[in-house]
Formats: sequence, C-alpha cells, structure tokens
Amino acid sequence: MIIHILISIAFYFVLVYLSVNLLGLLVRGLFSDPELNKIKSEGDEFIKNQIKESQRANRRANFFSLTLIVVYLYLLFHFWNIGVMAVALVIMILRIPDLLWEIKNYNGKLSYTKAGLLLPKSTLSTIIGLSFLLELPVLYYFLYHF
Repeated sequence: MIIHILISIAFYFVLVYLSVNLLGLLVRGLFSDPELNKIKSEGDEFIKNQIKESQRANRRANFFSLTLIVVYLYLLFHFWNIGVMAVALVIMILRIPDLLWEIKNYNGKLSYTKAGLLLPKSTLSTIIGLSFLLELPVLYYFLYHF
C-alpha cells in the first residue's frame, strides 16, 4: 500500500512536468509579441521578412505541440486508462490561467519580493495551487482501483 502511494506521487510529478511543459509550448506560441509587431510595422524589409519567417516557424511549432499533446493524451489512455488521461487533462486546464497571467504580465524580468517570486494572489490561484490535494488521490484511484 505504501509503495503504491509513493509510486502515485512520483507518477503525479511526472504527469505535472509533462502536462505543463507540453501545454506551455502550445499556449506561448498562440500569442504574438507586441514588440515584434511594432518592429514589423516600422522596420526595414529584411527585418519584416525575418519576423514573417519567425511567425511561420511559430505556427509550425504550435501544430507540432498540439500533435504532441494529442499523442500524449492518447498514450495515457492506451497504456493506463481514461482516468489517468483525465487527471493529465485537468492539470493542463488548471495551468492555463497561470500561463495567461505570465504571458500578460511578463515584461522581460521577474519581480521578487522578500517572500519570493511575485505571483498573482487570488482565489483562483489558491484553488489551482491546492488542486494537487484532489488530483493526487484521484490519480491513485485510477492507477490502482479502476
């Protein structure tokens, strides 16, 4: 029983790592950089071509990351079950507001306070931060009892 709990905790961290990074690849590529758009409208023809090429590469990377997410979710379903896949999907969905906040507020440097990194303080961020209290037991159930 204890070994199952430890395996579930380790597997949870693997799921979080993979889910958050795959989602980050997709979400960050969906938003264009306003500074690049400004340079594109004002810049030299060579710069405009380089920015267009960069945007094309971003679209290819988005397609690739979306494909990886679908394959990742399929493999979770295929090798484990729909519950494990659902836990990974919930991890991804709960990470979206935080990623959007980072994209909106990131200005090239991170802000630190005496307590650490400056992050949003809201009810939603607290719920997302404590979501592991629900996700971990659900993952344990789907790994060993479903």
